[in-house]
Amino acid sequence: MASAYLGPEIHRPLAVISESYQTRYNIPVLEDADKYRFGTEYEEKFYSLLHEHLELGTTDRLAYVGDFRGSLAEAIQDRFCLVHPVQTVIPGHFHYAETETNKMVPIQIAHVGAEEYFRNLAADESESKPQYDRILVKDSIRYLADPRTTYKNMVASLADGGKMLLVHRPSDLTTLPYFNDARQRLTQNDVAYMNVIKDLQACRLDVTWQLESLPVRMRKTKWLAMVKEKFPPQMEILSQLEVLSGIRELTEGILKYEGDTVEFMDRLLFITATPSPRLGSIPSVKRQGADPMPTPSATKLKYVMKMCPDQYKELRRKTVDDAF
Repeated sequence: MASAYLGPEIHRPLAVISESYQTRYNIPVLEDADKYRFGTEYEEKFYSLLHEHLELGTTDRLAYVGDFRGSLAEAIQDRFCLVHPVQTVIPGHFHYAETETNKMVPIQIAHVGAEEYFRNLAADESESKPQYDRILVKDSIRYLADPRTTYKNMVASLADGGKMLLVHRPSDLTTLPYFNDARQRLTQNDVAYMNVIKDLQACRLDVTWQLESLPVRMRKTKWLAMVKEKFPPQMEILSQLEVLSGIRELTEGILKYEGDTVEFMDRLLFITATPSPRLGSIPSVKRQGADPMPTPSATKLKYVMKMCPDQYKELRRKTVDDAF
């Protein structure tokens, strides 16, 4: 009879509550126009930051270096009403082979991508070679095997007064809703942003940088579909098994509750680099947007300042007081 009064700390036989994984989301197949896009609000903010950091003008010739997935080259051309067509350059090409242990081994294909393109452009001495007023490198730094040489070649491809903008997503600062394995792997394989800045400065470039936050609001199912497609492109280093396991982690974790939409911020580092107007050590000051003034010749200058009688008397008095 005592068993009828067992407390809650003693479980009845087989009375164990368990929660198993359920396929709660029917992950859709997105259309190409929506598959690799973060939404209108996100892109509007990106265009605003692009105008602020790159100062893209209607008549500027733009070279866009970025992955073809999620490319904004055509949208930028339409948004800024560019007269000249945007030159799109793929950053590079990696072929990922999956091993028996479900790991991805990157195999880089040589002579393909931005490094080869700007190397040939810098070596071209003809007067008809294209020169760009602006170069935008979007989320592509990880493809560069020799970044310093590539930056030098990019500078050699700029017209006078040109500017470069590198948009980088630091994995250690990201707030995207990745699953744990993706977050760790991306951080381990990321290019440190301070190394990017040092490489640019080593090329005698004036460098400024700013961390910006871009808002994202979308359906949870859309984000899961993008993760399944290994987007953003950094997720190419993950195997399909790791991605499917990560989707299960997300659906049973941070995306399990609280409605059908997800909101987060995409933190991007905007790094602006411009060729130094002169390589000498003489500093100069110029108005924003104006042409630089010529450097004055290094001659000895004699400065004379006239003094009124009261100042002269005060100076003589202080000199006598200091003597005693």
